[in-house]
Amino acid sequence: MKYPVLWATSALIAAVAVSGFAVARQERGAPGVTLARDVVAAASAFETYTRGAGTISAAFENGGGVAEALAKGAAYQPEQLDAGMIAYGAIAALQEEAFIDGVRQAARETPPEVLVERLEANPESVVEIAGVGAAASRAQAALLKRGAPLGVTGRAVKQAAYDVQHQGWSKGPIADNAGRLARIKAMSAAFFTPGDEDAGRLIQAATAPREAGGFGGEGGAAFTPVTVRAAALAALAVLGAAGDEDAAKLDVVMHDKKSGFCMKMAKLNLYQCLAVAGPHYEDVFCLGQHALIDTAQCVNDAAGGAAVPTAAPAPPPRPLPGFMIPVAGASVAAMSPVPTGN
Repeated sequence: MKYPVLWATSALIAAVAVSGFAVARQERGAPGVTLARDVVAAASAFETYTRGAGTISAAFENGGGVAEALAKGAAYQPEQLDAGMIAYGAIAALQEEAFIDGVRQAARETPPEVLVERLEANPESVVEIAGVGAAASRAQAALLKRGAPLGVTGRAVKQAAYDVQHQGWSKGPIADNAGRLARIKAMSAAFFTPGDEDAGRLIQAATAPREAGGFGGEGGAAFTPVTVRAAALAALAVLGAAGDEDAAKLDVVMHDKKSGFCMKMAKLNLYQCLAVAGPHYEDVFCLGQHALIDTAQCVNDAAGGAAVPTAAPAPPPRPLPGFMIPVAGASVAAMSPVPTGN
């Protein structure tokens, strides 16, 4: 089964349960392309994890709450999340009409099958297609928008590891430490299977209009191995070469060595942290630093962002009023402060 991907963001999005999985679609007659089930599942895994983990509360009251939050923060399979970043970025890139037009123009100038083979073997070749800068920038902005809240939550949870130590329960020993670690490892090895509502939620999130002054650079500033692969996957979808029958050929496009290694190391560090944790507050630290902050930094690095933000950006300070400096022939009254227009 294939799932339509939208690039006309003003179109109505509906979700219809088909064979136990939701199919995201546009209104009849609206343009769309198709993506393979595994690609959609990976993108949905990325959206579902970052949305859920980003809402973890740092107001811990007992060991049960810590265990529940830890399970939510660790609930991703590293390889699937790596592929999910690229797939999610591709859906966002498909919202750039100039890029869609560029892919179609490229297919008129080069035999489509040759273009497809080139993109599959060398995703970086997508940079030759007109409009790719805007597509990569759109993918970058979409990824950073998902990673930023995860980083902010991680910082809050990490701080809570220190704050909760005045509560007696936080210093109590973790029950069944070895079993807890085994469950986290098993959870981390499980691939996410989307439910009936996940595809529709994914499309709504990934195709949301870019916010004015939001995340994302332009042109070369947006080009990273992950955003370039996202653009390449989007191009393959436009060319009709990203469906279920093409899934086996998409491995080079769907994975980036550096970002994949980052995800695996985040999980490894989480396991090592949990293995030596004693009281509950140490589990809180492991959750904040390695499950959330480290993972958010992987997303941020993959998208070409800076360090994970510690809080939402503050509005710029109101500038102080300027002064008029008198010149020859001006009165002394000109020394009074005057508004700057703010």
